[in-house]
Amino acid sequence: MVDMTSELTLRSLSSTDCIIKTKAIHQLSAELLDLLSTSTCGAIIYGRARIGKTRAMISVADSIRDKYGENFPVIMWDITDHAITEKNFYTTLLMAMGFEQIPSSSTALALKERVLNTLSIMAYETPFKKVVIMLDEAWKFTEKDFSWLMDLYNNLNHKDILLTCFLFGTHELKDIKSEFKLRGKDQIIGRFMIKEYQFYGMKEAKELMLCLVFMDNMPIKCASGNSSIMINDFFFPDRGEAKFINLASDYWNAFMNVRRECKIAAEDIPMKYFIDSFIILLQKYGRFGADRVAFPTYQELVICIKESGYGESDDEYENTRSKRKKQA
Repeated sequence: MVDMTSELTLRSLSSTDCIIKTKAIHQLSAELLDLLSTSTCGAIIYGRARIGKTRAMISVADSIRDKYGENFPVIMWDITDHAITEKNFYTTLLMAMGFEQIPSSSTALALKERVLNTLSIMAYETPFKKVVIMLDEAWKFTEKDFSWLMDLYNNLNHKDILLTCFLFGTHELKDIKSEFKLRGKDQIIGRFMIKEYQFYGMKEAKELMLCLVFMDNMPIKCASGNSSIMINDFFFPDRGEAKFINLASDYWNAFMNVRRECKIAAEDIPMKYFIDSFIILLQKYGRFGADRVAFPTYQELVICIKESGYGESDDEYENTRSKRKKQA
């Protein structure tokens, strides 16, 4: 029989609500808050897959609201493969703004007016007259999409409202910027890509240590809500005085050894694989696991890291680019 508390706790760890403020997230939040303060209107943030960009977006949005107030308009827009039409552009933006019922009979012009009016109201409800749009998987935007975004920027600017766009994506996003440079698309770059940041996973052992401190202080999830019982007590009741932070050295060494064994060139550890390996650790070796132990050791950590898929996580995009440079 499934233990409800165990399942709810494991699910909470994989939720986007579970955000560990890593060094990379702290640095990115500080950088983007500075840009917003100086009225910079755009930046790109890129990195390889599974390093935690989506959680970083959520954390940055929280930091913006902490600084400017809960009603400060921050729109989270997930870009997917889409029909490249003006109507679709405004429809998907309205959905990101929280609108669910959008009549299919609406024209692109009507949708545009609805977006402008809503954003204007949101901006004027704060003393700052600013709007932030954060685009996830922004590399899926086409030149036409950027032209409509620029039109939106200009229309809001006429109302004395500053639109700032933070574009998140994989390395392809940086390639799009390079392509626009070659083609002389300076307006797009100047509006939305003037600054760029590369986002990383964990690079140092002490970052992993902080993640384990977070886990040591995380309560289990119950059907009735939160509990005062910590996950280390719940999953490893026979652990004695041991804590997850005591695994820091072994955990880091396990990642490094799997990295060497699998010939992974990328130096940073994507947060996805830390979280997944930790969930596997609780599931496999915790009190309800088939291979239950009093407390994990290096051997269990290696197994969990391998089962997380980390061994297949190398940055093939960067590896391919490096090979091409060497061949050139």
